[in-house]
Amino acid sequence: MAPELPASYADSLRRLTSLAAVVLVVALDRQLTRHYWHNLPKDEGFPFLALCEHTNFVSPEHFGGDHIVYCGDYLPPEPRAHAHGQGGGRAPLPAGARPIQPRLRAELGAADLVVPRPYAQPVPPVDHGRDIPALRTPLPGLYLASMSQVYPWDRGTNFAVEIGRRVARLMLDDLR
Repeated sequence: MAPELPASYADSLRRLTSLAAVVLVVALDRQLTRHYWHNLPKDEGFPFLALCEHTNFVSPEHFGGDHIVYCGDYLPPEPRAHAHGQGGGRAPLPAGARPIQPRLRAELGAADLVVPRPYAQPVPPVDHGRDIPALRTPLPGLYLASMSQVYPWDRGTNFAVEIGRRVARLMLDDLR
C-alpha cells in the first residue's frame, strides 16, 4: 500500500507474525444455546475454537428476529489453511454446533458469511517489545495502528480504541 516506505521499515513490518482468523456467522430462527460464549475442543472434532451466540448478549430484535451465532478459529496465515469455505447463500448449521444442541436440524441455518482475516491474532516472539513499530511511520502523514502494537497485552476492542486515540492525538499534534 505504501511502496515509498523505507525498506528497513517495511521489512520490520513483514517480520511481525500473526495467526489468521476465520469467522463463520450464521443466522438461526431460534436460540441455539443459553450462553454467550463456548470454548470448543478442536481435538474432539469441533471445527472451530469458539462458538458465540451473539443474541444471548444483544437481543435478536436488533437482528430482525434472527439468532446470530458466530464460530471462530485461528489458523496459520496461509491461504490453504482457510478451509472453512468462502461463504454466501444458505448454509447448514456449523458441524461444531450440532453436539451442543442436537435437537436443532442442520437446515435451520438461514445464511452464512465466512470472513477470513489474515492478521487477526499477533504472535509476539521473545523480546517483541523491542520490535514494535512506531505509530508514526517514516512517511509524513502516514500512521500505523495494529494489534501488534498493543503488546504486552492481547488484542481486544479496548486496546484497538486506545491505540486509535493515540494515533489521532499524534495526527493532531503533527497538524499543529
